Amino acid sequence: MKERLKERLKDLASLCGVSGDEREVVRYLRDAFTPIADSVEVDSWGNIYAIKRGSADGPVLMVSAHSDEIGMVVKSIRDDGFICFDRVGGVNDVLLPGRKVLIRGKVPGVIGIKAGHLQKEEEKRQVRPIRECYIDVGASSKKDAEAMGIKIGHRITFQSDFTEMYNPDLVSTKSIDNRISCAIILELFFNLNHADFPGTLYGLVCVQEEIGLRGAAMAVKKVKPDWAVVLDTIPCGDTPDINFQSELPIKLGHGPVCPLIDGIEGGFANNVVHPKIAECIERHSQKTGVNVQYVTLSGESYTTDATNISLAGVPTGLLTTPRRYSHSPVELVNMNDATGLLNILNSMVMSNGEIDFTYF
Repeated sequence: MKERLKERLKDLASLCGVSGDEREVVRYLRDAFTPIADSVEVDSWGNIYAIKRGSADGPVLMVSAHSDEIGMVVKSIRDDGFICFDRVGGVNDVLLPGRKVLIRGKVPGVIGIKAGHLQKEEEKRQVRPIRECYIDVGASSKKDAEAMGIKIGHRITFQSDFTEMYNPDLVSTKSIDNRISCAIILELFFNLNHADFPGTLYGLVCVQEEIGLRGAAMAVKKVKPDWAVVLDTIPCGDTPDINFQSELPIKLGHGPVCPLIDGIEGGFANNVVHPKIAECIERHSQKTGVNVQYVTLSGESYTTDATNISLAGVPTGLLTTPRRYSHSPVELVNMNDATGLLNILNSMVMSNGEIDFTYF
């Protein structure tokens, strides 16, 4: 199971799926779901609805992830052939200079950086803002760049090798956020191919999470589930640059994470895990022997599709895979955390219908 998950992640992370143009990823997922789901539908925006019907009556459970990744977009093509670009989602300026990129997953380029021996001392300490950056695709004119098929609006991804660390359970690449969760839902459907479970399972993969949780807001109205579990990734606090205890008590390799409440800003929360689903997660954590890390994220900017799904009135839970170096080309995940999350999720699906959502 772990090796299948890893291979799925490798395939999915190699694809270009920057928010607003996730077509490569959606096409891959549609084809992968088709032989293991009872039906698969893709709506006009690219949200995927894979359905698995159980062997007995029961509630509709929706398990959700998002297909998009952060990245950039072509803003303009200069007369000298260099490309100006904008960010899409949470791309940090400090990551840009000297990076290899792909435009629309096809045309290679590099984000230019001034030669070190020509930089003044103050330049060496400065972060160049995105509007001062450019991409070199090897074109000598705007006409050359256009002949490569480059157009305004084309999405741009970081180039990133899929790297197994010395411990092969640790994997580093781009877009682990949130392709690991897409791989988990595929593996969940694979595991349930000949299983008897009550109710109906929707595997929902949403677009445009990184730019405002937009796909989930569209899709939840269509599915109208009785309850939902959202899958995503979450930053770790176990590196030297973070105060583990007070900021982010999450460790890689210590199991999946349930953020019970997130995104509190000025007293407002983006999402609160439904208390009965929190109890369900704890129950199946104990049943499967998989440790779950429980956290609250007060004053952080972290949020997920669970926000818009819960605001539709759906009791919603949240299970996340920890990863280091979020929103970078070198995100790092422990595959054991992902398989642990899958085991809990599989157990919850097999017990679909055990939760009474009557408030008291």
